[in-house]
Amino acid sequence: MPIIELLAPARDIAVAKTAIQCGADAIYLGAPQFSAREAAGNTIDDIRQVVEYAHPYYVKIYVALNTLLFDRELSVAEKMIQDLYAAGVDGVIIQDMGLLELDLPPIPLIASTQAHNATPEKVKFLEAVGFSR
Repeated sequence: MPIIELLAPARDIAVAKTAIQCGADAIYLGAPQFSAREAAGNTIDDIRQVVEYAHPYYVKIYVALNTLLFDRELSVAEKMIQDLYAAGVDGVIIQDMGLLELDLPPIPLIASTQAHNATPEKVKFLEAVGFSR
């Protein structure tokens, strides 16, 4: 039986710390760009600080990069995912399947709810192409 994970949204560093102190098992934040939570204004350094605070408490940090991208934006997104991996995030929440064509680091991929995971066939496809959930 899978273990249930209490995943909390966090707008910024302060909210992330509060969620951790209140017992969240995992936090998700918006990426600096290409996120439905982009208005939060998180930088890679902000996310790194959250990771450094969270990991001693065994709290996982996921970053949402969950909007559709134009072809011209893919190289920027690829670099951002590499930077997020270097910052120690535990996974990236994505919507755009075009990201699968990029040279990504070995970071867990999580299908955004915006990826329309509504059928067993779609879930099987996502598993087959490397999504962990």
